[in-house]
This record gives sequence, structure tokens and C-alpha cells, in this order.
Amino acid sequence: MSELNKLISEMCPNGVTFMRIGNIAEVGTGSSNGNEAIDGGLYPFFIRSQTVKTKNDYEYDEEAIIIPGEGGVGEIFHYVDGKYALHQRVYRIHFTTEDVLTKFAYYYMQAYFKPFIMKKAVSATVTSIRKPMIQDFSIPIPPLPIQREIVQILDNFTELTAELTAELTARKKQYEYYRDALLTFGVHRGGDI
Repeated sequence: MSELNKLISEMCPNGVTFMRIGNIAEVGTGSSNGNEAIDGGLYPFFIRSQTVKTKNDYEYDEEAIIIPGEGGVGEIFHYVDGKYALHQRVYRIHFTTEDVLTKFAYYYMQAYFKPFIMKKAVSATVTSIRKPMIQDFSIPIPPLPIQREIVQILDNFTELTAELTAELTARKKQYEYYRDALLTFGVHRGGDI
């Protein structure tokens, strides 16, 4: 973090500029239906879920942030770099300026998009958002070296979190195995003794 603090004090002594997504990115939806997903397809197919399906054809070949237009709004974010397909109620945010690292914007949106969008979202039984709402969201534009440093730090934390989650899952399974083995005593569990 000291390297980041040094970069910020050197490169941003007066703070950073914020820009609306609508001024620096393309925002749009896909044209695919959920029933077009196939198991083992060639390309990721983003639907309105944390789960990523697959298809054998793609609509886009780019770096982008993917968010649902309804359900899971402000909670589901995907980062993609390459070919992918997109459900018709899922939005893609593709930056058209070289001043923004997509991965930096992805992390920023994970932290700040939900409170912003919940003030604007339409609620019935499902919260939904529209393109102009996404375009109105502003993100900071620090110099690229600062964005790179932030992305590197957060990528490292993300990797560590994934490793810890896998370790925790393995330990839970191990615990359950030994708990069950130690408490069986040769009798049927859950029944009369």
C-alpha cells in the first residue's frame, strides 16, 4: 500500500477527475435468450445470474464488465476479456477510452455501484435498471499507473480469498467426515438405539 500512497501523492496531488460511464464507455445488452445455453459450449454466456453458462456462438469479442439488468442488481459483476455471448436483459460496459482499465472500473463498480443504483432502480417484485441509469454512474479516472497498482493489489486479494475459500471448504468436508466417523459408534444415525 505504501507504493500506492506514494503514486497517489505524486500523481494526484489535487485529487482525481470523475467521469460518467456514458461519456467513456459503450453500454448495451445482448440478444440471446436463456434457453440458447448449452453444456460445454465454446464461449461464456452471461445470463442474469452469478452462474456463467456457455454457447457455441458469441456476440462480442472485447474486454467488458457484465451486470444484470434485473435480479442481483448491484451484486452480480463479471469481468470478461475475449469472446462471449450475452442475454438480452444483461448489460455490457465496454470502455472506449484508454484512460480507464476495465478491471479497475470493475472493482470500483463492485464497491460503489449498488448504493448508487438502488436510489434509481425500479422495484416491483424484481429490481431492474435501464441503460441511462448505468450511463449516469461516475467513476474516478486516476492515472494509469495508479489504476494498475490498485488492480494488482485487488487481484492478489481476490486470489487469496479464492484459495482460503477452497481451503475452508476442504476443512469443512474433513470435519464432517471425522465428526461422523467419531460419533457413529457402530449404530445407525438418527434412528432408535
